[in-house]
Amino acid sequence: MKKINLIVIICLILCSCQNNNEQLEVFPVEKINSSNPDPNLALIPVMNGSIFFIAGKNTPKNATYRMYFDTSKNPKTVFDLTTTEKKYTNLKINKTYYWRVETIGVKGEVLASSPIWNFTTDNKIIIRTQKDLELLGSNKYSKIEGTLVIGDLFSLTETLPPPTDISDLSPLSDLTHVVKLVINNNNSLINLNGLSNLKVIYNDLFIGQGQNLSGGNSSLVDISALSKIQSLNGTLIIYNNNKLKNLNGLELLKSIRKDLVIEDNSMLNNFCALTTLFNNTGLSENYYVKNNKYNPTKKDLIEKRCNN
Repeated sequence: MKKINLIVIICLILCSCQNNNEQLEVFPVEKINSSNPDPNLALIPVMNGSIFFIAGKNTPKNATYRMYFDTSKNPKTVFDLTTTEKKYTNLKINKTYYWRVETIGVKGEVLASSPIWNFTTDNKIIIRTQKDLELLGSNKYSKIEGTLVIGDLFSLTETLPPPTDISDLSPLSDLTHVVKLVINNNNSLINLNGLSNLKVIYNDLFIGQGQNLSGGNSSLVDISALSKIQSLNGTLIIYNNNKLKNLNGLELLKSIRKDLVIEDNSMLNNFCALTTLFNNTGLSENYYVKNNKYNPTKKDLIEKRCNN
């Protein structure tokens, strides 16, 4: 009887040791589609953002992660992570990035490897801080094949965010071409110096944007850096720039394919820079000028009654 009991005890010990030594399979991390969408579903921001992922099944609590992330289809650039988030900044516009993640054990061993995923960055650059503007300038872009928003571009149903701290556009001095340019909600911006090499805006130019006196650039007094712009294939909006007194800088502007909107600039009383535009009958669509210090009609501008 004692011999049987001894055999049973030994079997129980062996089974217990086998169970303790058995390791559960660690599954690879999972991509979060809502945060890292596929290129054909949505585009992600360029300047600042995060790539999130979910720890795989049976991942130990003390595991870390090794991310490979760059523009190669088989990414090589390594980032060691202690959380399931990789923050990024200053990606290239309209560019496909690839990434994969290894789950790392406490001894440095690879417990699991994910597939390679990818996403494409947006062709819209939104800059809300002077730091980000300087970071963008470090790329020395001459052309931005998309929209550049310095400040905010918001729908009319949105609540306006706080003004930016942007005060100096000189980091953009290499820029010569952009598809659409929005300068809005920058209360520290006095002039547009830094855009003096900008020659082509393919679509719209918004200097201020909003409604009910929200938006605009409350300290802006000088737009003369735009002096090389000769045509717009979209709309020109100049809205709610309370210290702007003239439109000097637009003297070479000969054509606007869509609307001209100049509204709610409380000190604006000199429109003489638009003389060339109207002498060339260069405005293709609507003319909206109101709630400025002076509100000339198109006839006034044609007949050179351009200031008050």
